[in-house]
Amino acid sequence: MNTLLLFNQTNFSTSNWWKLRTNTLGYKNEQGSQIVTEIAKNRCFRIVELDLKRKNHKYKSRYLVQLFDDGYLCWINIQGLDIESFSNNYKKRLICDEILIQNKIPFILDWIDLRSKELNKYKWGGTLGPDFDCSGLIQAAFMQQGINIPRDSYQIMRFCKHLFNFPGNNNLLQMGDLLFFGDNNVCNHVAIYSHEGTYYHSSGIEFGRNGISKENLYASKYDDKTSNYYRSKLLCAGRVTRSYSWNKTLR
Repeated sequence: MNTLLLFNQTNFSTSNWWKLRTNTLGYKNEQGSQIVTEIAKNRCFRIVELDLKRKNHKYKSRYLVQLFDDGYLCWINIQGLDIESFSNNYKKRLICDEILIQNKIPFILDWIDLRSKELNKYKWGGTLGPDFDCSGLIQAAFMQQGINIPRDSYQIMRFCKHLFNFPGNNNLLQMGDLLFFGDNNVCNHVAIYSHEGTYYHSSGIEFGRNGISKENLYASKYDDKTSNYYRSKLLCAGRVTRSYSWNKTLR
């Protein structure tokens, strides 16, 4: 059925949820080519743009939506969009506690390690693989174990249980803890701690390795400009202790 017809049947409701039948892209703005995220088949969204019925919606190419699993806001193209109604009650979602999450950490790290061995490169907005951005890699790794976390690195930092600021007591780090990087206390990068002073991340071309790599948290004789650069940008460490359930708006 035509997507616009489906939306029309609910008067462009902001409370109805829809499931994607194919992968699609999320854009930063109503116009322009900047992609902020890839959205996988079977993920769900709702329209959050108001008064679409009065906005000559037939002439709009994108709608502002909120994604179900992480509350993320982005614009999606309407042309070619393949969807179906999604009626699952969010209150029935699995509740993940800290113990359950910690038990899944080895599987999360194994999944990332396997992705690092595939041919890959850094991709802004990448969440589907084999090419990821930094937060897309971390979010995808947790999601494949049924643990939902926010999309962007600064959102993930706020979502996590804060452990300490760098320099700090690194002995508090456990497998699966997240490391946050940036300038002037503004987070713009995230990685996941493995063990024995190592962590995984997906880094870009300019300062990184253009893909998924394993780095040393501590200084060593094997350091290069990339490991030194990211060590100098460390802000804080956090721990995922819950799974996101949509109850707020994130961008």
